[in-house]
Amino acid sequence: MEADSTTYENNSKSSDDICLPFSSNPEDLKFYKVLISHIGNCSLESQLIEKLQSLGLIPEKVTCPENKPDCKVSLKSARVVDRFQWLCKGCGKRLPIRTGTFFFRLQCSILQALQIIFAWCEDADVYTAAQFFDVKPKVACSIYDRLDELAIEQLHKYKLGGENAVVMSEMYPDCLNRLSPDTTDQAHVHQILMMADTKHIPTYYKLHVIQRDPKRLRSNTDKDEFLEEEIKASLLRVAKPGSMLVTGNNVPLIDRTVPLQQVIAHCNVNMQHFLCSRIWRQALVLCSAARELCSGAADSCSAPLQRYLDTASYRLRHPRHFYEHTLRALAADVTHPALLDCF
Repeated sequence: MEADSTTYENNSKSSDDICLPFSSNPEDLKFYKVLISHIGNCSLESQLIEKLQSLGLIPEKVTCPENKPDCKVSLKSARVVDRFQWLCKGCGKRLPIRTGTFFFRLQCSILQALQIIFAWCEDADVYTAAQFFDVKPKVACSIYDRLDELAIEQLHKYKLGGENAVVMSEMYPDCLNRLSPDTTDQAHVHQILMMADTKHIPTYYKLHVIQRDPKRLRSNTDKDEFLEEEIKASLLRVAKPGSMLVTGNNVPLIDRTVPLQQVIAHCNVNMQHFLCSRIWRQALVLCSAARELCSGAADSCSAPLQRYLDTASYRLRHPRHFYEHTLRALAADVTHPALLDCF
């Protein structure tokens, strides 16, 4: 369904009667209900566009590139899927309301796009969300992919630690205390270097999937050296200068790092428990969940595994109002306040 199609579908549901096929954060659900609510005599589309303009997802005004004295662009109702489009009164040029926004060329309604974005924020299964909101799976997957890319881009902007701050590191699944071999349905295929910033609540994580290069792993010595090089590079890449780098019991001791045992010797019992186990609680949940992505050879699933861990780590950084945060991040990343040459 094209953005300028003359067909129109209204698949909205009452915001007071929503039964979702996935769990959701109460604050996100409340914001979602307000966003899609239809109150008063104005059309749902009109109210939705106004709300998206307040979030920055749709520009409040644009400039006609003709820039003639009588040029003035405004929103006008039209027989298109979004019910509104940009119209220049001076030269008569028209443009879909989506141009220059995240919604441009999406083969679904703006409302459906907002619903799929909400599902992504709640980490819902993409195919379950697509079926529930009546969106083609291919379209839903493309929205999920774009949101993943945005989350990863945002995550990579920030580093851990800083002056007088501690960055912890531990290796998964090596750190798990097991009395017997791994007998789960999906074994631990990859090693994951878990890095945590102790100055944030909730804890900020960076999770790095250890790469395996068979050409460089001809012996145990080569393997150890390669692992140490990769760990060192990862720590230096994600930690701010001046950070105190502390390595856990399952991480090789490398230059510029301090072993965990040396640190906890100066801590009370509660802090020892936190640094040794509690700090990794959420990271371990993510690493364990990521095993479902490993279905074959280790080298074939490392990329999607890293993508999942980056996206999940980004979600953890925003435990409150994540849906609103994501919409505003999309606005800042995509929406252009002036459409300029698009006319």
